[in-house]
Amino acid sequence: MSRFDEACEWLVQRLPMFQRQGGTPATYRLDMHKTELWLERLGNPHRAYPCIHVAGTNGKGSTCHMLASIFHESGRVVGLHTSPHMLDLRERFRVGGRLVPERWVADFVDAHRADILELDLSFFEATVGMAFAAFRDARVDLAVVEVGMGGRLDSTNVVTPLVSVVTSIGLDHMAFLGPDRASIAREKAGIFKPHVPVVVGEWDAEVRPVFDEVASQLDRCTVHYIGPGDATYPTDLLGDYQVHNVRTAVAAALRARPGLAEHQIRRGLLKVAANTGLRGRWDLLEPDRPMVVADSAHNAHGWGPAMAQWERVRRGRRSAMVLGVVNDKDTDEMRALIPRDCRVYACAPSIPRALPVREWADLLQVAGIDVTECPSVADALNRAKDDGYQAIYVGGSSFVVADALAAYSEGRVSRRRSASSD
Repeated sequence: MSRFDEACEWLVQRLPMFQRQGGTPATYRLDMHKTELWLERLGNPHRAYPCIHVAGTNGKGSTCHMLASIFHESGRVVGLHTSPHMLDLRERFRVGGRLVPERWVADFVDAHRADILELDLSFFEATVGMAFAAFRDARVDLAVVEVGMGGRLDSTNVVTPLVSVVTSIGLDHMAFLGPDRASIAREKAGIFKPHVPVVVGEWDAEVRPVFDEVASQLDRCTVHYIGPGDATYPTDLLGDYQVHNVRTAVAAALRARPGLAEHQIRRGLLKVAANTGLRGRWDLLEPDRPMVVADSAHNAHGWGPAMAQWERVRRGRRSAMVLGVVNDKDTDEMRALIPRDCRVYACAPSIPRALPVREWADLLQVAGIDVTECPSVADALNRAKDDGYQAIYVGGSSFVVADALAAYSEGRVSRRRSASSD
């Protein structure tokens, strides 16, 4: 095992991790104290460069990648913090679109193991500090920082950005963020700062008064609400839902750096995947025979648009879905929108939080869905291909998508071709 692999294994196995274990006092903090102590130990690296701070129920990851790509095309060295990662821990803190060197991660963990243990950090707290330190060491010109969950109590909420962004508000993580969209909006608005403009992507009459109220209590905190008059441009990202994120990213970029040229914005939006390595958002894993698409939509707010696009692109093709979920999600709305003419290959993502496949299959069957149980995401994909389906959707959880990407990269998915849909 390399020093890098050993460092990653130590972080994952020793530190409490929300993505693996769900919400506990060890993974979801009720204050920022440990993060602040941790960053002090690191020399407060988050103060070494300007940043853009992005929260939201859905769309924040895509918006962050768009912003990073736009500023990359403007000639700046950009640090990009996102979570969770799909295949490699270093996806959480790219510099200039590249993964930081493995040696940097190994050296960082070796140098700070004692601090991490003494402060009793969560995985997210530890990696946020790592990201901020990586950006400082690389002397980035700008960082784009995605909130992990919520905003007010998120470990990233130590920054004073050039612009704060809220992409959307939906019902997710309600046990932590509140019982309704207004409560969740208030938590997201916890990233607003005095003298810092705000861009809000998707909004309505339920959440706008919350944002207006929070902003009014902060000196010179103005809110711009995205509307039909905001500029939009083509993007290489294939999800129909990305049009909302494009408008939000462009508005945020222009408020952060008003001098950006239009050709830089256009190029950045057409090269998001190439410039940032973004995966898992309407990700075309195979183009045809069968078409295999993976998407990380995992809550009601994101699932509706994803299913609308799935209905459109699969039309005329014999279709199946490879789906798994985590055990703390309400799946009622998800199951209601699964097309009844699609067979579902039920599986469980390879994390402790996964809903066991037997329980998931039972829920699907109760909803009147034709189900095949599978022991893994890779097995589910191979069975769907062997059964001759011409269009296969992979998702239900970002961790199912991560397992699919790993299965393809490791050669565990058959390259068998299905019959033509003609």
